[in-house]
Amino acid sequence: MLIYDPIEKAVKTWSHAEIEGPCFIATITSLESGETNRAALLRCAYSLHQYLLMVKGVEIKHIHMMCPPSISGKSQWIMEELISVISYNGLGSPEGSVVYRTKESVYKIGEFDLRQKKKSRVLYSSEQLQGHISEALSHPAGRTTTELFGHIG
Repeated sequence: MLIYDPIEKAVKTWSHAEIEGPCFIATITSLESGETNRAALLRCAYSLHQYLLMVKGVEIKHIHMMCPPSISGKSQWIMEELISVISYNGLGSPEGSVVYRTKESVYKIGEFDLRQKKKSRVLYSSEQLQGHISEALSHPAGRTTTELFGHIG
């Protein structure tokens, strides 16, 4: 596993990791080599949003959500193709919710009653992904196997 450390601004190799809560898997293709044997693992909807805004050097093909039993209601983790993620906040209240829509279901995290007045923010939509323009890296030569295909920043 290749893990990007934003504090040290370096890529590290790890033998394993544990995931807590829903996360996202982006199917990526290297713009430099055309390789398709990697995927980006993103820890939350906000990380997914930032990744789509900032990543360079890869074409993003699909986004899937990995969902734990505590959210899906199933007996095991599931992985479903993601359609949208929308954050809702109450007007004049600190309450909020995030709604995840997949091809199979809809999941809500947070206690905010969506029937109340609210403001919303789209963190991800499949339409955004279709309109995403991949940007090549400015310095692709001399890459090693311990470098990420997709660079941020």
